[in-house]
Amino acid sequence: VFGSVDYTITDDLKVTAGLRYSDDEKEFSANRTLSPVGGAATYIEKNVSDDHVSWDLSANYKINDDVNWYGRIANSFRAPSLQGRILFGDEVTVADSETVTSYETGIKSDVLDGQGRVNATVFYYTMDDQQLTAVGGGANFNRLLNADKTTGYGFEIDSEWVLTDELNATFNLSYNKTELSDKDLAVQVCMQCTVTNKIENGLAVLDGNSLPHAPEWIANATLRYTKELEGGDLFVYSDVSYRSEIDFFLYEAVEFKGEALFEAGVRAGYQWLAGDNEYEASVFVRNLFDEQVVIGGVDFNNNTGMLNE
Repeated sequence: VFGSVDYTITDDLKVTAGLRYSDDEKEFSANRTLSPVGGAATYIEKNVSDDHVSWDLSANYKINDDVNWYGRIANSFRAPSLQGRILFGDEVTVADSETVTSYETGIKSDVLDGQGRVNATVFYYTMDDQQLTAVGGGANFNRLLNADKTTGYGFEIDSEWVLTDELNATFNLSYNKTELSDKDLAVQVCMQCTVTNKIENGLAVLDGNSLPHAPEWIANATLRYTKELEGGDLFVYSDVSYRSEIDFFLYEAVEFKGEALFEAGVRAGYQWLAGDNEYEASVFVRNLFDEQVVIGGVDFNNNTGMLNE
């Protein structure tokens, strides 16, 4: 059940408030009739439920005809989750509900007499009992768990530019810092790799780690040239993207850290209309400079890595 209210305080200032009640129930059963590792047949049932009241409050202020400011505070939740693949284990794991409170403010603006658009945002959020998946490990068994607290903060900038009548560009940049805060949170580690986290009782302690596959820096840019030609459009489009290094798993290991990745691409072609149909013929190159970086891994046996295209 949910509802929201919009209120116009002045011609330039508007506020919105929302409220939502959620009630979630799950009934789950897992049935293993045959085990590949000699374990006995087993049947497990798990039922979970929870409810939560979520809310949000936002404001939008028109500074002038070209610039808008906005701000938002919101609270939401994710209901309990279950992980029931009992191939190599006899346990159906449960992650309790997670809640998040986020704060965001920024501007949306037109610049250079409408030839450019710049949007900028800063944000901060806290998550209580974040649901995480401990993937693999020596036992090759995925487990759900909750982190006591996760924090994140950063900024985002995205922009569009009309450089000439035939040349358009975009540029985007973001910074995102995440951190797990839970002194008792620990997971199984790889069979044979160099773990850099503190080890207690054979488990890696995750307190202070960033989230997996969460680069701090992301940037991308595009450039498109279009020229009218013989009733159609000749175009050349290029794009570049960058992300900083990442960790593949909840724990940190030398072998399972992804290096920074920079990729570029080019596409050139011709577009035209014929009757009611639109056609395009083009050639393209992805990963123009043949960057080869490991972007994922498998940790329960050999140190296996997956490469980018």
